[in-house]
Amino acid sequence: MFRRGGRLRAVRSGTARAALDLALQDPVTNALGGARLQETVRSAALAQEFSLVGEDRRPEGVLWHGVNLSPMSASEDALDEFGAHMAGRPRRASSVVGERAAIERLWESLSEAWAPTVREYRWSQPLLLAAPPAQMPALPGTGLRAAELQEAAAVFPAAVAMFREEVGIDPLLGDGGRSYRHRVGELIRQRRTYVVVERGAVVFKADVGALFGPVAQIHGVWVRPDRRGHGLGRAAMTELVDRVRRDHCPQVSLYVNDFNEPARRAYAASGFAQVGELTTILF
Repeated sequence: MFRRGGRLRAVRSGTARAALDLALQDPVTNALGGARLQETVRSAALAQEFSLVGEDRRPEGVLWHGVNLSPMSASEDALDEFGAHMAGRPRRASSVVGERAAIERLWESLSEAWAPTVREYRWSQPLLLAAPPAQMPALPGTGLRAAELQEAAAVFPAAVAMFREEVGIDPLLGDGGRSYRHRVGELIRQRRTYVVVERGAVVFKADVGALFGPVAQIHGVWVRPDRRGHGLGRAAMTELVDRVRRDHCPQVSLYVNDFNEPARRAYAASGFAQVGELTTILF
């Protein structure tokens, strides 16, 4: 796949630290890919899923080319090299995701080959960061807590509903939902799924989808439709930030589609402010 001694090559054990250090220059923007890079440092998946451009100890950019295609802290030259390389290979990623300007540059190289299979462009996804604790609003408690293993059967339907609504496809297709059920179970086992339960039913759910350096990135936020518009989402998100800070990382972030006005209002009311902009291209 790579030319020996070339500027673009696989990340391996000897270059993993430099790749991580580069991604950690902006852990909020790079949380998704950086978390995966951190997970694979000691596995064969490292060289299979990550590439760099530049010198081993001073890379100019890192690329995750696993389930997602995601450049991290890449220069324009690195983005061009990543794009030219990936455009000549079969697409495996289910999405292209990253900082908007970087994805726009990368897409110039990829669009001719990959655009025919695009399902949806989400060019503007505000990247949000929770305010410091002293600035968080005081809202009524909701009983938010980490989900327990024995609640997996109750959490799974909420997770499926969230995925269908947010991603636009059914996670039960293909393998009948086995891989998605495994992912839901893993997050619960790691104490990274938080819920509000009323009368035995999940009415609010959110996951710590990525942990990278000082940053916990929230994914999979869902409020049961009949409980929307009543302040549950705002209050639960405020509680969530406090719990995630105690349980995982001091900085709590998430990103949201620009067209999702109700969610954006809820996040703003619970103390989140925009610090950047991401783009996702879905296949």
